Amino acid sequence: MLKLKKNKAYVIAEIGINHEGKLSHAIALIKNAKKSGADAVKFQVFDPKTIAYKNQKKSSLQKKVISKKESLHDMWERVALNINQLKIIKKISKRLKIDFICSIFDDYSYKIIKKIKVDAIKVASSDITDVVLLNKIKELKCQIILSTGMANHNEINNALRILRNNRVFLLHCVSLYPCPEKLANLKRINSLKIYKKIVGYSDHCIGINASLRAISMGARIIEKHFTLNKYKKGADHILSADKNDLKLICDFAKNSQLFLGSGKIKPTVYELSFRKNFRKGIYFKKDISKNDIITEDHLIIRRPQNNTKIETYYKILGKRINKNFFEGEEVNLKNIF
Repeated sequence: MLKLKKNKAYVIAEIGINHEGKLSHAIALIKNAKKSGADAVKFQVFDPKTIAYKNQKKSSLQKKVISKKESLHDMWERVALNINQLKIIKKISKRLKIDFICSIFDDYSYKIIKKIKVDAIKVASSDITDVVLLNKIKELKCQIILSTGMANHNEINNALRILRNNRVFLLHCVSLYPCPEKLANLKRINSLKIYKKIVGYSDHCIGINASLRAISMGARIIEKHFTLNKYKKGADHILSADKNDLKLICDFAKNSQLFLGSGKIKPTVYELSFRKNFRKGIYFKKDISKNDIITEDHLIIRRPQNNTKIETYYKILGKRINKNFFEGEEVNLKNIF
């Protein structure tokens, strides 16, 4: 079960298929995600034949990032995790005290997750209208993270109606891989709050700026693809964060709320303690004798603050003093008449 903190965004390292089907890579990714400060790791569980059929053509982007020798179906088959691998991955996640989340896409993955149990289930944007899958998921009585990429109001409402007895978190998402910055549409995060759910952001942009901006806007959950090498050829590596990127996101999520404070105009006691040194007072710039008339030539405004407020400056001018003062002494209103 996910435990979100009130003043910190919950960061999910979306490992997805970046393990390339290798258990050793998956374990290394979990360890690095933990070191970077992530709250959870997330894997994708699926039957390859429900993701891509054997003769399915690649998109223009997929042609760039997936080997020409490998078909789309073969790629999904290569990176699919079996139940034994998932059990090991879950065990390591629990040992490292990092939450374990899985995306499920079909009846096959539903049955696997039902056996191994997870801290939360992710419903991908592609499946928000899969009412068959949603009706199965609802029976698990677990927390659900629902991505809303490509979805309109009616589709989101229908999914939430099916999942009404589950605790659901909504993620803003733009289903482009990668997503151009100009299409990130982060203001949609605020629009999704009409559903009265905790709202977060699934980031498909290159780099970490969109994640940081979303945190600043109040996103409570950040999901960012995670890789050991973001320059590696493969489906998701280009839009992923590496361990250094993820640490920056996690550190920002941890500390961003600290910058906001109470919002009160009144200075804090800590700030007030510096006021005497930072503000200025009125001093005599040169010697002045008893009964002299004070002019601007006699005065200087400088640090530190003293007992004569600068606001009295114009009231002092033209007044007579009743004692001698030396250069550098502070002006004393008791000696002015």
